Amino acid sequence: MTYCSYKDLQIFSFNHYTYINQIFGDQTVRQIISEVFPNKLLQFGVEKTDEEFENSHHHILIKKNTNEIICSVNRGFQNLDVNENDTLCQSYSLLTYFNKDIDESQIQRQMDMIKLYRRILKNKRFLLEFKNIIIPENINIWIDYSISTKTNIKYIEMNKRHIIKKINDILNDWENYGYWYFVGDGKCPIGSSRSS
Repeated sequence: MTYCSYKDLQIFSFNHYTYINQIFGDQTVRQIISEVFPNKLLQFGVEKTDEEFENSHHHILIKKNTNEIICSVNRGFQNLDVNENDTLCQSYSLLTYFNKDIDESQIQRQMDMIKLYRRILKNKRFLLEFKNIIIPENINIWIDYSISTKTNIKYIEMNKRHIIKKINDILNDWENYGYWYFVGDGKCPIGSSRSS
């Protein structure tokens, strides 16, 4: 059994939101993905949400020929009543965009997401285009939720090596124990805790 603690999951959740949800939900990054990995049938889209998703944005796909919306909630994959921290809509949309089946197992689908992110990050063209937006002029585009407060917003350091390393480190943490954050009540399973 993989060990985790409440503190591990809290740190992971802020890091994941900062470096995975936020960056791979960024419209510019998604545009790069659509150019490097073109899909003839689907395009990325975003919907404004209500209180269920904290009045933020919900990532969807749109069928190019019919404008039909493909949504992880409507398809039954994302259900906050069952998995209360499942804010992975942009990852669900990526799986569908890449024509990957979404597994019935909440844990396995996260492993598939991690594998897909690693595939994207291994693509030289994607990395080149991605690094082109990590420039000093973009210092205020990505918030560092791990150190920000409501009154003091901090932004991710625009350092290419740092950002790529953080993304890879978080993918490793996600695979090792972070998946528990998105399952059920988002806590470590009984018997898996360790002292922090």
